[in-house]
Amino acid sequence: MTASALTRLLVPPSLAGERLDRFLPAVTTLSRRRSRDLVAAGEVWRNGQPLRVQSRQLAAGDVIDVLRPAVELGVPPRPELEPVEVLHEDRSLLFANKPAGVLSQPAERRREGETALDERLLLQLALAAGRPPFLRLVHRLDRGTSGVLLFATDPRALPPLSSAWREGRVQRRYLAVVSGCPPAEEEVEQPIARVEGAWRFEVEPGGKPARTRIRRLNEGDGWSLVECQLETGRTHQVRVHLAHLGYPVLGDRLYGGPPGDRPLLHAAELTLPHPRTGKALTVTAPPPQDLTPYLTVPV
Repeated sequence: MTASALTRLLVPPSLAGERLDRFLPAVTTLSRRRSRDLVAAGEVWRNGQPLRVQSRQLAAGDVIDVLRPAVELGVPPRPELEPVEVLHEDRSLLFANKPAGVLSQPAERRREGETALDERLLLQLALAAGRPPFLRLVHRLDRGTSGVLLFATDPRALPPLSSAWREGRVQRRYLAVVSGCPPAEEEVEQPIARVEGAWRFEVEPGGKPARTRIRRLNEGDGWSLVECQLETGRTHQVRVHLAHLGYPVLGDRLYGGPPGDRPLLHAAELTLPHPRTGKALTVTAPPPQDLTPYLTVPV
């Protein structure tokens, strides 16, 4: 069997849980009866193994090989998803570089046809390995935020990762471009709570404890580049604390920032104890293109 006589299909998240004999007609021009005949003849494989159970439910990332040429199945060329940049990968962990404007994981109010980063990465890894990998998102970044995003690739890594997060042994460093000129160094320790009836947060005496260390790195005409070290990990913590101090992130309209394509916030670095060795591991994401003009000293 030559490669041209084999058609490789990937099960997308939207068809997870679908039966095999319904999946094939959904993504090819095969009838359900013809699909069943191919399965019965051993011409349909899943993750490198022949599959003869018509009612088998499929999982996102499953690799389905049909021993027939693509032209016979009426399969169009697979649309190219932008590859996910992997910053670091080992037996337990994978660190990805999330672009701004991409969801970390599926959300109820996502745009039609939008693919979240965890979905892209799952399909990318499945295609490379010929089988779906174990992949679990450990934390999230907002849609508009770029930078380091952590996944577990071994279920045994999840309990120690959870403990490290809960016990404050994870260090996160952000870069942000803000309006105004904050002090050279400042530490803000203000509790944060969700605004009732809205998806935004604010400094509130009855909120959860939150602490951020801020250091000014650069400044220009009406803006400053700051580094933020998170001592806690509350939702929107950097954005809320900076806005509370009077220095909202550029592009962060939700918290009073000047208009822009996106909040200029970048998760630059993540340090944590490795779940297998216990040794500190630091992974850094280079600044994206829209942040680079703020990194150099203005003339």
